[in-house]
Amino acid sequence: MEESEANPFVGGEVGHAASERAAALVGQTVVDRYRLEELVAQGGIASVFRATRLADGQEVAIKLLHPEAEGLPELIERFEREAIAGKHIFHANVVTVHEIAQLQDGSWFLVQDFVRGETLRDLVDRGPVDAARVARIARHVAAGLTAAHDMGIVHRDIKPRNLMFVGGPDDKVQIVDFGLARVPVEELSLHHSEGRITRAGVVVGTLAYLAPEAALGMSSIDRRSDLYALGLIMYEMLAGQHPFFAADPVTMFTLQCTAPPPPIRERSPGVVVPPVLEAIVMRLLAKDPDLRYQHARALVVALDAALPELVGSGGRRRSRRSLVLVALGLVVLLAAVLWMALSRS
Repeated sequence: MEESEANPFVGGEVGHAASERAAALVGQTVVDRYRLEELVAQGGIASVFRATRLADGQEVAIKLLHPEAEGLPELIERFEREAIAGKHIFHANVVTVHEIAQLQDGSWFLVQDFVRGETLRDLVDRGPVDAARVARIARHVAAGLTAAHDMGIVHRDIKPRNLMFVGGPDDKVQIVDFGLARVPVEELSLHHSEGRITRAGVVVGTLAYLAPEAALGMSSIDRRSDLYALGLIMYEMLAGQHPFFAADPVTMFTLQCTAPPPPIRERSPGVVVPPVLEAIVMRLLAKDPDLRYQHARALVVALDAALPELVGSGGRRRSRRSLVLVALGLVVLLAAVLWMALSRS
């Protein structure tokens, strides 16, 4: 069992030689089409550059696989899966891959949208999120998952760090890093292998967001597993914390497989969530995949139905303390009105 919770673009730790090589590429033009403007991220798999596409001046991101990864088939396979998914899914809520090619030295690279902004992890770490905002964010993710699932692609590593805000008043989010995605086998052209990631007994990804069925192996994960992960993220946004607490990832995953998620009011005393939204979250978190929404499109419909109620009530969660203060305020107001009435009589 393995766990990955690295940078959403590059993953892992970067070696000294790869770091120096990447830094030296800044300012250069690659394949006569892209000028590398800035090194923005590095990791064990690749380096990511902000680049300019010379044909039209568009800002893009170039993810360059380190030469050292050539001897690590699993890393190459992850890189290829990300390229395949990004080239086949055309949706506003999924990062787009424009091209995959090789440099003259044989190093693979892909060109994708350059996404500025923070990840959902940054938002979650700041504490509980307004219910209406949670619903809007979840709808963006569900719409992106609908597009992926319609292409036969399952992300298999949905987590806050793989969801990025791309700006705008409606909290638009894009899904990134399809490195663990299940993609159509016939598309795996670089190394013609599906077995490295899905071999029996191996679980990869972030255990805190894996669905219970992952205990049977990656091949047991389907589109409903992506929805389970989104349910965990929604719960975490609403409650300000994950539904389960454990000192280590394996114990956390064990709890997800065996323990029911506690009501949000129990996990975070004082936090009140609209029942319509909590019901959606709890359905997503069903242990049995057959009891969840069966596809992301159904989740979009459920969120669309709930949003008017959430927005109509301001989408605000009110703590018990807040309600008590409001009640006390009304009592004081009524007492003042009564006193004024009596003093005039």
